[in-house]
Amino acid sequence: MTEKTQKAGRAEALQVSKLFQEFHQETIDEQHKVFDNTDAKIEEIAEAHAMIRALGKMKAKMAKAVNDAKHERRSQRKS
Repeated sequence: MTEKTQKAGRAEALQVSKLFQEFHQETIDEQHKVFDNTDAKIEEIAEAHAMIRALGKMKAKMAKAVNDAKHERRSQRKS
């Protein structure tokens, strides 16, 4: 099993994990509340924005790992 395949397996396990999904969504929801708060300071808004972007990048990185492994498996089958 290649490193790509192993990484994809770990990423898939996180993606389907109810616990991961729960904590991820709670964190996103908490950050969205900052935007709804009219008394939020600029620093708080910037931090919430950065957190949401980071979480989005993490999910994208996990999806990329899964797609890379799928591409690798397809390439191996064609060889």
